[in-house]
Parts: sequence; structure tokens; C-alpha cells
Amino acid sequence: MFKISGTGMYLPKNLIPNEHFYKKFGDNPLKMVFERIGHGARYYADKDESSATLAINAGREALKNAGLTAGDIDLLVISTDTPSQLSPATAAQVGHELGIKSKGAFDVNCACAGFVTAVDMASRYLDGQEYKHALVIGTYAMSKHLDPDDGNTSILFGDGAGAFIISHAPNQGKTASTLKSDGSYWDFMGIYGGGTARPVDESVLADRTHKVKVPKKFPATLNSDEWPPLIEKTMAKIGMKPQDAQAYVFTQIRKPTIIEVMEKFGIPLEKTHTIMEKWGYTGSACVPMAFHDMVQQGKVKRGDRVVLCASGGGYSMAAMTFIY
Repeated sequence: MFKISGTGMYLPKNLIPNEHFYKKFGDNPLKMVFERIGHGARYYADKDESSATLAINAGREALKNAGLTAGDIDLLVISTDTPSQLSPATAAQVGHELGIKSKGAFDVNCACAGFVTAVDMASRYLDGQEYKHALVIGTYAMSKHLDPDDGNTSILFGDGAGAFIISHAPNQGKTASTLKSDGSYWDFMGIYGGGTARPVDESVLADRTHKVKVPKKFPATLNSDEWPPLIEKTMAKIGMKPQDAQAYVFTQIRKPTIIEVMEKFGIPLEKTHTIMEKWGYTGSACVPMAFHDMVQQGKVKRGDRVVLCASGGGYSMAAMTFIY
């Protein structure tokens, strides 16, 4: 069991509103697409920003809000599928810049399900003795991998980072989590050039596989079909139902999917929160960013039971519940 001692987030420098894409690709049918999925604007990292620098800023704010210092952190986990470099882990740079000399620092990559998975992993280390506090950061700089001429991908993504500091709290209340994956979707969306399968060379640069690609379309109802049973299974582990939670945060890719799932459970929309209308889809960072924004707006309070539910390419999914 754990508590969230503090949260933080960071947005990079460059605001990219929908109008930018209307000028480039035309507003018909793009305007209808944005209205349907709920995206209104997004921020792109500047030339001197990376997923590491975004994470450092989010982590710094979380430390401040928790009233902790770098020396209090026993574990650092970074969730990202847009690392600063292939090796070493982005966590190494983030830890160094924040002044964290912890018992462990590593990256987690299961795409946009990574942050919830990382919180689940980090919470299992917390024992109140060797591990008291963990800093978990989701960071995303997908703009670095976007093809600006690809109207299918460049319109969706934004950059940012969100952070939780989770702390050992044996009396906080029950927690539970559920993971799910189906690797048959591994080639549906990703950045397929630049790794060991296709190292960067002239052919990769020519066919632009170092940029994010969507070779196949995911089933339109994948999230709306998979999220409800994942949540039900997670809540059942602690003898509860989805309706027993006071706050929900989902992967922020499509607003209609979030509405559909909430309505399926008969839960008021006031118990969830969306950020795609102002920050676009921030992948690994969207869940902690949305939760942080929810806290800032007073939509979640101490003692509330929270459900996080995330999904990402590959595909991977993760749900967990805890007391804030």
C-alpha cells in the first residue's frame, strides 16, 4: 500500500494549435476529426529539450509539492517510449540532473501503458525500510519522431511529462492492479527504424521509418471493449465495483472512448478528466498529467479512491486502483 506524496508536470515551449494543421492540411475533414476526438492544441519540445529535460522539470515540481528532496528518493522509474537515447536509460540522466542517488533507476517501455505499469512496479518495492519513496515519471517527446507531412500522425501527438512521488503507507487502504498485453499488435504502430532490427542508414532515412508510423489500423473499439473488464477485474480484487471509485483517469487519445466507458458503468463524467483539448495526446505522460491537473482543479481530494487505466501500442494495457 502506498500514498501519492506529490505530483508534478511540465509542458515544453512550443504551442501548436489546431489552426496550424488546418493551414497545412485543410480543415475539411480535419476539423471534424478534432471535434470528434477532442484534441484542441498541443506543445512540442524545443531543440534544446528532450524527454529527459521534460522529466527533470516534472520531477522537480513533484519533489517540491511533496516537500521532499532528492536525497529522500529511494527509487526512480521513468516511463517512456521516446527515450533521450537508446542507451543508457533516460533515468540515468534524469537522476543525475535531479541529484538523486537512489538504490535503483531504470526505464520502462510498454508504450502509453508504461506509466501505470511503472507505478505498479515501483509500489511493489516500497517496504518502509529500504524503499520509502519512489519517483515515477512519464515523459513523452514524440514530436521529435513526427513526420510533419504525415497528416495521420502529426496531428495527434503532443509532448510533456508528469510525475508521481509514491511513498510507503501501510494504513492508506487497499490497492490492486491488472496488466494485459497482446503482442500480435506489435506492428500496428511504432517507430520501427533506429533500433537493432533496422539501424539508422540511408534506407531508413529514405523510407522515414525513424518517424512514427501506423502501418495498420487498430480496431476502432479496442479500448472501449478492453477497458471495462480490465477495470472490473482490478476492482474485484479488493471486493469493490467500478462505481465505488471517486476518480478516473484514462489514456487521453479519444474523448468519446472515455465518455463511453464512464457511461457504460453509469458513473458521472465529473469523476473523470480530460486534457487532450489543451495538450493533445501525450502518450506515456498523459495519465500523470491528467491526474495532476485534476488535483490542481480540486476534482480529486485526499481519501478518494482513484482508478488509472491506460493502453499503448504493442499492445499493452494496465489498470490500478488506490486511495489518494
